[in-house]
Amino acid sequence: MATTSQEQTLASFKGFLTSGAYSDLIVTCGGDTYEVHKVIVCGRAEFFARAMKFGGQEAQTGTINLPDNETEIIKLLMHYLYGGEYIPTLPVDGVKDTVSTPLRTRSENDPSSGQRYTYDFPHRCYYNGNHCEAPYICPHHICQWSGGSGSGKTSCNYGCTMFTCKECNTPALPQLNGTAEQLLVHAKMYEIGDKYEVAGLKDLAKEKFSRACKHFWNTPDFAVAADHAFSTTVEDDTGLRAIVSATISDHIELVNDPAVSVLMTQFNGLALDILQAKVKEYGWAN
Repeated sequence: MATTSQEQTLASFKGFLTSGAYSDLIVTCGGDTYEVHKVIVCGRAEFFARAMKFGGQEAQTGTINLPDNETEIIKLLMHYLYGGEYIPTLPVDGVKDTVSTPLRTRSENDPSSGQRYTYDFPHRCYYNGNHCEAPYICPHHICQWSGGSGSGKTSCNYGCTMFTCKECNTPALPQLNGTAEQLLVHAKMYEIGDKYEVAGLKDLAKEKFSRACKHFWNTPDFAVAADHAFSTTVEDDTGLRAIVSATISDHIELVNDPAVSVLMTQFNGLALDILQAKVKEYGWAN
């Protein structure tokens, strides 16, 4: 019953944006006009609150113009102010037509020796005399001196440090609605959330951007969105920047992408973050 009541209340708020009923403020952007309500937009975005509070032209005319913005992004902003979401929305548990990846099925034992795989990642060889105490890591790696590890397996001469098998340790991807184009949308919504000081919008855009990067890191849209994220945030604002750095670090082959290489040259902090992540991952500084 409570959920139904909440849904009805939220639907009524969205209806006020569509109908303009009881509106006491006009917001314009390009050719779009929104008949909005001060109690909602001023309560959720500090930019609008200040415009009304200090009695400038906007307060006198009851109109706020946002000329230096994309109309589609402002449309999404208005939907967020009234509904707490913007398209593409986060998936709801149980909703179909979302992109997801199931967990991999793991083999329990090595077929040739019968030894049980540990799947202990990241793995570091632990010597007991002259051999690793737990050499059977997964179907793709066995710690031993040299060959004889079997088809499809690699050996490390008892020297692997912080080894993680990408085949076995790939986590399930988070559910997601939409296509790769959303990467840039989320970067722009993060920017607009910061620009207009919109409550909760940066956190929502960050979550969506993070999920989208996990799905679409290997598309041209990633570099475009990453460039926007770095170009429109200050160095101390690490929300999207950290996600971009982590994504490239997790998929280091991206450094061979010309567009990503340009980013790493243009933004020195990005290259440094990736280097530091790899130093930590492989224990190079130990």
